[in-house]
Amino acid sequence: MKNILKKTKILNILVLLTTICFICNPLLALSSDWIINDKSKVRLISSKTSSDNMDEIIIGLEYQLDPGWKTYWKSPGGGGFPQNIIWNNSTNINEIKIEWPTPKEFEILGLTSLGYEERVIFPLIIKLKDKKKLTYININTNYLVCETICIPGNANLFLEIKPGKANYTEFFYELEKSISALPIEDIALSSIYNFKTKVFKKFDEININISAETNTGFINPDVFIHTPFGLPVVKPINNYSYNLKKLSSSFKFNANQFANNSFPIEVIIKDKNHNFRFIKDITIEENLSQVNNSLFYVFLISLLGGFILNLMPCVFPVLSIKLLSVINNQSSNIRLSFIYTAIGIISSFFLLAVFFLLLKQIGVSIAWGMQFQEPYFLLFILLILTIFCINTFGFFEIELPNFLKNNRIYSLGDNFFTKNFFNGFFATLLATPCTAPFVGSAITIAFTQTSTILFSIFIMMGLGMSIPYFLVSIFPSSILLLPKTGKWIVYVKYFLGILLFGTVIWVLNILYNFYNEFFIIAFVIIAITLLLSFKFNFFKFYTSLTAILIISLVPFINFFDQNKDKKFNKDWIDFKNVNIDNMLLNEEIIFVDVTADWCATCQFNKINTLDRKNIKNIFKDNDIKLIRADWTKPDKNIDLFLKKFNKFGIPFNAFFSPTFPEGIIMSEILTEKEIIQSLEKIK
Repeated sequence: MKNILKKTKILNILVLLTTICFICNPLLALSSDWIINDKSKVRLISSKTSSDNMDEIIIGLEYQLDPGWKTYWKSPGGGGFPQNIIWNNSTNINEIKIEWPTPKEFEILGLTSLGYEERVIFPLIIKLKDKKKLTYININTNYLVCETICIPGNANLFLEIKPGKANYTEFFYELEKSISALPIEDIALSSIYNFKTKVFKKFDEININISAETNTGFINPDVFIHTPFGLPVVKPINNYSYNLKKLSSSFKFNANQFANNSFPIEVIIKDKNHNFRFIKDITIEENLSQVNNSLFYVFLISLLGGFILNLMPCVFPVLSIKLLSVINNQSSNIRLSFIYTAIGIISSFFLLAVFFLLLKQIGVSIAWGMQFQEPYFLLFILLILTIFCINTFGFFEIELPNFLKNNRIYSLGDNFFTKNFFNGFFATLLATPCTAPFVGSAITIAFTQTSTILFSIFIMMGLGMSIPYFLVSIFPSSILLLPKTGKWIVYVKYFLGILLFGTVIWVLNILYNFYNEFFIIAFVIIAITLLLSFKFNFFKFYTSLTAILIISLVPFINFFDQNKDKKFNKDWIDFKNVNIDNMLLNEEIIFVDVTADWCATCQFNKINTLDRKNIKNIFKDNDIKLIRADWTKPDKNIDLFLKKFNKFGIPFNAFFSPTFPEGIIMSEILTEKEIIQSLEKIK
């Protein structure tokens, strides 16, 4: 530490002496002419009038850009390219090395990039062949400036540096300022220590992990990386120690973006107190043990999560039909009944995996539960649930056409194969909103890994949900433990029918986000028509079919469109109306709740935690800005927001503050204790 202070004092003295000399001598100019291009201009500047008998000189390559326009860093990110300098026609020069100032992150044309705006000076370190000879600098630079469009620029720049004793020019301060603003490479002069970097491959993903420590603490640092082959700009996931003195940054890339397994990597860490650059040669490691261990736990979570889904309120109303069929058929084909239901569950998970994989391959954004954002799917589910509900109350029995009854596959199950198969199929579709607390992590991994892993995770969830059915099929005698049929079964049917009716109301409530009250009325009328036609045979089959067709045509009728915006609680701000980054600049603490009407866990969090009086008081007393993002309908901005945190489903809750801009991500099931602990940490 004493050495650093000593060096700092010496540096200050030299700057003072240089300033005195600068004041005492006349100011001279040494620069090339401005080369003016569209939206930019470029020139060369020198802080000295000559080489000053040095083997190495430093000049500046200065860019001035029109307001709002940017140019790029050496790792520009998506859509741009860095400046390219050619000096072949220069004389008395061995080498020219360009120094890159620390860039800023910005968005151009929807792509995240790194670069500069307004004015930037690139110091050029020039090694001379002979310090006693005239140096002729001829530089050709090709560059790109962008705003809403991109414009290439080109400039041929000339500058003569004479040998001999030098005087300072009017550009001295500007060039020295640009040099002093460069990231520090000498770790002895930096307050950062214990810098480490590690790169390992995990399936088709490359993870770059960077860690560093400091005694001054990190305050909202920017971390940039550069490799010889270039990489897209990826916002790292930053984690801090409790005292903010240790930083861990994690970057994730696709493996096909890496040209070599061994390469130099340049890392820049910049915040209010630091501007440090570290360069190191690294080799990608195959972390197979970690991969295997993590996959084992992911598969285990998927299996257990699938099993627990049988107890979820989203699933129970549909599975109640299964319970009734078992009670009424204790002596016949119990084993086949449960095997068919298990096959239906596994098949539905398999089809979901295929569906998501296809969307992933064609580049469509995917998220778990996204089918509940589609009114067509909701209408289909609503129709099926309504038929099941009416059937449970005993108004009619579901009968299949004769050509299906005579089918060999159907007859194998004693005329209940299809019924039991689709019992499991629909149970899976309705289970989606309840999966977050148990299989959320597994789903996230499935969407970010290979196709094989995605299929494996989905199949494990299907097997987990099928465990009770396979157990009954193996030990069918366990059904004998259930009470025998009697008059009580009628009341059980009515109770289960009420549960199914509640599910119908739940789906109607979700649909109300897409269609207005006229749709609700139309649906009720058509449902009553169906009920009467089946019960009293008032109408023929074709009349019922017409009613079903009317339901299917509802999405095409503008009269039923729901155009009103969702009304938010006065305590919450609509996600659409805010910019979180701007709020953080204003030193505000933010709590974000991403929710949806179809998300059962989200509603549980509201009732059990967020809407409780003591939690509201905690938010109010600490002046927390509450932001709610409603994902009931598809929303591109919400989708992009979730993807920033590698989240593919909801609920999502997080605290944000100026010291924690990356956020503190909460558990899927919120508790008062977790909210209080996270708030204490982030303040």
